[in-house]
Amino acid sequence: MKRFSSHRLSQDPLSKKVRSAAQGNEVDLASVPTFFDPFPDYTQEVAEESGRWNFFYPLFLHQDSAPIKLRTSPQLPTGSSPQARLTSGLPVVSELPGMRAVRCLDFLKVSLHIKWDGTDSDLLPILDFMKKQVQDTELDCIPVFKEHGFDWNLYRTGTRYYTYRIKSGDVTLLFNRRTHDQKIPNCRVEIGSLSCWSPGFYSVFNKIKAFLALHGGEVMKEIVSEVHLAADFIGTDIKTTDLDDKSRWIALARKEGDHDGLVVQKRDPEPDPDVLEFDRDYMNRKFSGVRVGKGNLMLRIYDKVGELKCTRATHKQQIFSEIWGLKAYDEQPVTRVEYQLRRPKLREFSDREGNQINTVFDLVNALKSLWAYLTSEWTRHAENPVNRNHNRTKAKVSEFWQKVQAVVWTGVFGYVRTHPVKHRDTEMLRKQARGILMSVCASFEIEPNDIDKIVYLCQEMIEEDLHRFFKDEKKFVDKMITKRNEFRATLAG
Repeated sequence: MKRFSSHRLSQDPLSKKVRSAAQGNEVDLASVPTFFDPFPDYTQEVAEESGRWNFFYPLFLHQDSAPIKLRTSPQLPTGSSPQARLTSGLPVVSELPGMRAVRCLDFLKVSLHIKWDGTDSDLLPILDFMKKQVQDTELDCIPVFKEHGFDWNLYRTGTRYYTYRIKSGDVTLLFNRRTHDQKIPNCRVEIGSLSCWSPGFYSVFNKIKAFLALHGGEVMKEIVSEVHLAADFIGTDIKTTDLDDKSRWIALARKEGDHDGLVVQKRDPEPDPDVLEFDRDYMNRKFSGVRVGKGNLMLRIYDKVGELKCTRATHKQQIFSEIWGLKAYDEQPVTRVEYQLRRPKLREFSDREGNQINTVFDLVNALKSLWAYLTSEWTRHAENPVNRNHNRTKAKVSEFWQKVQAVVWTGVFGYVRTHPVKHRDTEMLRKQARGILMSVCASFEIEPNDIDKIVYLCQEMIEEDLHRFFKDEKKFVDKMITKRNEFRATLAG
């Protein structure tokens, strides 16, 4: 993994003061900003020589972000970098001439384990000092850094596992004071939709690592926690696709058969089966999208133009009209196909050597495999209603779904989804736990039909006991590893 050198320290004035104070020098704090001045007009700024992205004025792009040219070609994508292959004018569709589509990640969440340099690291002290400043005001956030292509705001509150939260546009950084060698990461990166598309998630992520290095932080480990793969089909009206016909969908799920019109097939072994739900969305009583699955693995198909109209986000409308090659965002209908994968499902994919998708570079290399699995195995939309008494693998996919499957991503086909074989019956253990908890609740003389109170009491007891056990973190982790190993097959020799 490429590591950034930390010998070039941040030249931010506040960073210099903190470093000087840490060395025992007297520091003049009179010039520390109080942030009561009027908020600056960022629309008057001119892009710097580095071509940094200005989130307040979205027409400024990075100099390495070329406009997307919509064209098709049978050639496979090539480029100087993974992000170049995702955001440049290279082909995104094969075997279907004339179809117009663009694709990119629409959201990326990465957990980082950062080792902070004891002498050069000033980021957390700055955030701690400035958080006290903002909490003394009625403001929700205040600006703290303006460097390396980002304009960071610090928010008065963090999140459940993170004490500090800073944002620049739709890019969020979360920090806590844990060390890099603990199980829970001490930093989380979230890159939103606009930044993923332009200037591009790969470029933004690398700039974030460079920003952390300037403040004495070295990334020791990175784990992709969540990713959304999105493809936009320009000129395709979702109301003409018959996607709302549940009987035409084929998907992997818990039990084989016809579930209220959604044809599903069982795949062995599937110890943690995907609970597939099917929901239709309507806008002004007109069909606007479908959702298949939920949580860790989910498919959403929806009218992207309709969504942009509802949100009334003019900056997004401008950006996507440029990405789609249109004069106006609503000039033509656009149907988006978006898959959501979270860490529990991403870890099930590995290459031939057993390497999982951990880093962002691993993810870029696996995008082609992920899209192929999701559109060809996990979900398919058939041309006609599917007969569950026949071999569904031979069912012809619809014309629209052929377009979906034909989208070309960067990477290789070497990643496959595997499922560990469990050696114990999870359902039986749940029944035992349920019976024990009901016995404990009965000792409190709760009314037998007061299900809400019973559930609340069970949750309270479980949470209290597990947190008490977690105080000895090493013992807790060792116990969890032992129990996990009891479920997994051991492959010897």
